[in-house]
Parts: sequence; structure tokens; C-alpha cells
Amino acid sequence: MKTKLFLISFVFCIVFSGLLSIAQAPEKVSYQSVIRDTSGDLVRSQTVGMQISILQGSAEGTAVYVEIHTPETNVNGLATIEIGNGTPVSGTFSTIDWSDGPYFLKVETDPDGGTSYSITGTSEIISVPYALHAKSVKGAVDADNSVVSNVADPVQDQDAATKVYVDNLLSTIQAVQIGFVDPRDGNHYNTLLIGTQLWMAENLAWLPSVSPPEDGSEDGDGTESYYYVNGYEGTDISDAKATGIYQTYGVLYNWSAALTACPTGWHLPTDNEWTILTDYLTDNGYGYEGSGTDIAKSVASTLNWVYHSMEGTPGNDPISNNSSGFSGLPGGYRSSDGNFISVGDHGYWWSSSEYDTNDAWLRSLDFGNTDIYLASYNKEVGFSIRCVRDN
Repeated sequence: MKTKLFLISFVFCIVFSGLLSIAQAPEKVSYQSVIRDTSGDLVRSQTVGMQISILQGSAEGTAVYVEIHTPETNVNGLATIEIGNGTPVSGTFSTIDWSDGPYFLKVETDPDGGTSYSITGTSEIISVPYALHAKSVKGAVDADNSVVSNVADPVQDQDAATKVYVDNLLSTIQAVQIGFVDPRDGNHYNTLLIGTQLWMAENLAWLPSVSPPEDGSEDGDGTESYYYVNGYEGTDISDAKATGIYQTYGVLYNWSAALTACPTGWHLPTDNEWTILTDYLTDNGYGYEGSGTDIAKSVASTLNWVYHSMEGTPGNDPISNNSSGFSGLPGGYRSSDGNFISVGDHGYWWSSSEYDTNDAWLRSLDFGNTDIYLASYNKEVGFSIRCVRDN
């Protein structure tokens, strides 16, 4: 049966593919789209047909440039193309006068890889592509007629911005819109911007090896890395990944493993970064009934919590949880005496900050308490991880 595309996560994130210098500007931009079928399932590892049009003036305006692509989606349903580098149909991308806008991006898609485009989406190109107009700028100068290369991060509307600042901003926008794919194993993670911090909205699931619960760093010098899947007693990675616990809750890491588990560009949050998160939620009305430090429900997932009768706890009326989008899960932990404990009633997440030689700081959620708890615990136990984006 012919598959029809149901949903495209329509994102236009512009990422400069070369250095933006005084003499030369790039002539292509990156576009990514997550593609799902009529059942909401990702269209994985499949060639799709795409026609890209740059429209001038309005969403129904004149097409000043049209090109086609036939990318293959990856295992997470993500299609990636470079606009300006496709097969031209009409117009010339490099001659577009970005100062003569507004411009709109029209994307037509055929999930079967042909030119029978069944899905069309049009979105205004707000401001970012106009950086391409910098190719007509000969360089900013200061009072001494020397090129300005040290520009502070913008504060006011008219402030200039460096390429590094813009690249970082665009990367953050892209991560918020389409999530993050870990290149080490292809796992896709939803992401969430809370205040100024970009967090993974799912527990890390990177599993380079797996141990049964009775094996741990308490048997050595305490510096060995151990990885566990709650409830799994073996050592086979594929078998561990096939369990429902892994697919729901991810991996449990001892502290040594947790310190280096996050992928490049992300890191295990410090205790202070956790505090920034909880302070933001407290100060911005995420407490139960709109104020206060009782923010546990706002970060707890809506699923898998053991019932509790107390209002304002993750276990009470869980469908009303997760107003922040953090989706904290009760993944339990691996204890230092070699047991798996507390799936369904507790979630624990490491920080990278030590309490002392033996213990490190963490945050936890309890099905029957209203706050996120700060505590320290032995580095040998296995807790979950949430990664936060590097600044």
C-alpha cells in the first residue's frame, strides 16, 4: 500500500556551511525535517522527494528559485538537505537579493521518493537568511577604520552579533525544534529549553556495555565505569536494549560512568546547573497551584508513577504532571548492595558535583512528595542521567 506522509516537523534552521568572511559568504543553507507516516511513525531509512521553492513577497508570491532533492531519511526519520545545492528547476540561488524581502520557504514532499508531492508547507523566512546579504558588506569598521572583529553578545535590538553567537543560537533553535541524534548509537532525544538552559527531555540511553546488578565499582578502586539496565541481569547489550525498561527509562550509570556518558556538545549538569533549573521553575509559577517550591509535578512525567493520595505529588493525578515538559521518569536505581530498586516510585539523576570523596550530589523525584530533592549519595550506585547542552 502506498505510504502517504502525515506530518513533517516543519523547521527552517539556517546553519552556515562555511566561514562568513568579509570576502565571501556561503551560497547554501541547511534544512532538516523529521518525517512521519499516517500512523505517526517515523519514515525511517527511506528516500523521499522534496521540492524547495523560495517565494518573494508572500506565501503565494513569485518563486524566485526552485530546486529538487531526493534525500534518504536516517533511522530517526530525519531528512537533511542543503538548500542551494539541489538540482535547479528555475532561478539561481546565489543571485537572490535577500534585502528585497519578505521571502517565504515552500517545501513539497513525496514520501515515496518521486515528484508526486502530497504534502506542502510554507513558512516565512523571518530574519536569519538575510545574513546571506552580508556578502555585499565590505566589513564593519571602527573609528580608526580598522575591521571590527570583537563584538559583544547583543543586548539591544540594533546590536551587532558575531558569527559564533549566531551559529550557537541557530544550533539551539535546531535542537529545540527537532531534538538531538546521538551520533554514537543513533538514539534520538527530545530536547527542552528551560530558561537559558537546553536540556534533554529524556533519560540518556547510551549503553557501551552492560553489567548485572551484582557487579559494581565497589569491588575495585571506585573509578571503574558501570552501566546497568534496571531489571536486566545479563551482560548482552542487544538483549538489554530489547527490554521495555531500557526503551522507557534508559540506562543507569555509576558516577564514574556518568561523568563521561553525555555526547559531545552536552554534559552532565553540575549541582549549580540543577539549581538554576529548579530556581527558574520556582520563580516562574511552576509550583503546585501556581507558586511555591512544590515543583515536583511540573517536572514529573505523566506515566508510570505509583499512585499516591497526597495532592501535588507526582503519584496523584499524574495526567496533570509535566507542565514544564521535563518528563522526569521513575526509573529507580541500582543500589550499592547489588539490587535494582524503586521503578515506578522514584527517579534519580546524577550531577557532576562531588559532595566528598565517596559521594556526589543528585536530584530526585518521589511519587509521594511535592518537591525535587537535593541529596548526596554513594558514587557506586546506578542513577539516571539528563544531559544539558554546553554553552
